[in-house]
Amino acid sequence: MKPFWKQFISPPQASAISDYAIEIGSFSDVGRTRSINQDQLGYVRFANDQTVLTMVADGMGGHRAGEVASQVAVATFQRLFVGQFPDRNDYREILVNSTIAANREIYQLAQESPEYQGMGTTLVALAIINGYAYYTNTGDSRLYCLRNNDYRQLSEDHTLVADMVNKGLLTAAAAENHPDKHIITSALGTHGKLKISCPNQPLAIEMGDYFLLCSDGLYDLVNDDEMRQSLVTNSAQQACEQLVGLANARGGLDNISVLIVKILAKPISVRRVPITRA
Repeated sequence: MKPFWKQFISPPQASAISDYAIEIGSFSDVGRTRSINQDQLGYVRFANDQTVLTMVADGMGGHRAGEVASQVAVATFQRLFVGQFPDRNDYREILVNSTIAANREIYQLAQESPEYQGMGTTLVALAIINGYAYYTNTGDSRLYCLRNNDYRQLSEDHTLVADMVNKGLLTAAAAENHPDKHIITSALGTHGKLKISCPNQPLAIEMGDYFLLCSDGLYDLVNDDEMRQSLVTNSAQQACEQLVGLANARGGLDNISVLIVKILAKPISVRRVPITRA
């Protein structure tokens, strides 16, 4: 388990790249031991093709309640983000506001419906906007980034074990197999308030950056090196399917969801051509 890496965040003055292409792959599977898939994936491509919103939510709760929570989280977040996006440019605030709205929606639904009481969901979201990556998370679904063969976790786990590591009470190595590693300290819908990790500054993307969002059903059974290798040797969609297959081959102990975003150079034929005068 890697901590949140502040030194990986580009400074505010970092220049944004342009004329990049975005390749997306996604795959979600129920796994080998569960009867219901309570994970939910979501993504939206914007018209300019330089902007995309991606999300992974991992629901929890009684019969189908977790499935409802993750679906509501993704749908509400997406609706609020898209609704605010054209009129504002504080994208970090849009991410935070969308998370708060999703939390409120799930919490109210749980209070009104006895069958949904106690339901909740994790949520990790990544938005690529005009050359910058903005991201947020609540819970233990993760966001990773591969840059120049350096693969690291950008999201911050909200778990009891992660808190112990941050306080120096437990080593990162010991945390990997700790029996309480999946006790979540914050999730959407379980309380009126929640913890949101959202960096103050965005990450200036670079050509060749690969981002991977996933639920714990993947990273519990597939290690960082295996994720990195799959990213560099496959298309985004093929990597998603390969990684889910690998987790299932090792038992598929939970629902498994993966969403991959690759930042690639545009083919020469579709790059912007400057206007010249005779």
